[in-house]
Amino acid sequence: MLEFRSILIPTDFSECAQHAEHYGVALAKQFHSELHYLYAIEPIDTFATINGVEQSIYFDVLKDLRESAQERLSQLAQQRQQEGFRVVTTIREGRASEAIIEYAQQNAISLICIATHGRRGFSHLILGSTTERVVRRAPCPVFVVRAGSGQS
Repeated sequence: MLEFRSILIPTDFSECAQHAEHYGVALAKQFHSELHYLYAIEPIDTFATINGVEQSIYFDVLKDLRESAQERLSQLAQQRQQEGFRVVTTIREGRASEAIIEYAQQNAISLICIATHGRRGFSHLILGSTTERVVRRAPCPVFVVRAGSGQS
């Protein structure tokens, strides 16, 4: 029998991520899993090369992103805890796919439930796919929810 003791739900708070969260929560309910929410702050390369006063703007942006994400994750955790779930939230800095894979390895995650935007062609080639990288390198099964897919 399958056992998913812990389910990781990476989020960027987008509608797509919220859609995937619905599936992750449903699975967690079914398997009595602990929910892990992860928000990754992607590097802002443009600012990284700037010196002087502008560099302080970069650190202000990072601080604001972290504070905003922490507030939203706290709200998610509180809501899910009221529903009876055990919840862990975390924020990581770095490329999202790397943060997700590393977190899953370090925390013995049983399942990752992640959204995909369903990009194709040129935009997929240019932007790449966080979800695709996670699927290829994850240390556990990955449940992929395509944006706009029906909800059950």
